[in-house]
Amino acid sequence: MVRRAISFVAVVAAVSVLAGACNDSTGPEGAARVQIRLTDAPSDYIASAEIWVSAVYLQRADDDEEGDPRVFLFDDSDNPKHYDLMLLRDGVTADLTEATDVEEGTYGQLRLVVDSAFVTLIEGVEFNAGGNTAMLKVPSGSSSGIKVLLEEPVAAEEGETVVLLVDFDVDDNFRLQGNPETPAGLSGILFTPVLKEKSRTEE
Repeated sequence: MVRRAISFVAVVAAVSVLAGACNDSTGPEGAARVQIRLTDAPSDYIASAEIWVSAVYLQRADDDEEGDPRVFLFDDSDNPKHYDLMLLRDGVTADLTEATDVEEGTYGQLRLVVDSAFVTLIEGVEFNAGGNTAMLKVPSGSSSGIKVLLEEPVAAEEGETVVLLVDFDVDDNFRLQGNPETPAGLSGILFTPVLKEKSRTEE
């Protein structure tokens, strides 16, 4: 099977206010801003892969600080955001969060809280138990969230912009149980999400 990839783009932009310059940010002076975007590529057997995301958050690298170490970019369990990953292809992206102000500092983790995932197979392919749709179990997705494996902590500093690209490989994360091309058929799909940083730039 040809390997495919889903990409998330995390944009960490530190914003500064300069005399005489135009700034439409509503946040405090010197605040950093974070935005998460989502894109995808087609799959050989999956027609749609829908997810419901109820929260996206960064976690401070220094757990000794007082207060909650989590910094939420989006948090609404009553109204989770819905995406069909298979519609995000050929350069199309979707915003997982708005550009959100965060405090300057170092963030060691990025996590996505995925409440549920639902997969529909392409036309002509079915599970051997019948039907072509399945609701998938999301390990840790609806509790602590799916951890993004970062190359190093994210430093949000005044006057700097960090652009973080994270890959979500479809073949690695949506694992087919069985083979639709054999008589035994396809028994199911396991959702084993592992998000990894692909690249990072600082401006």
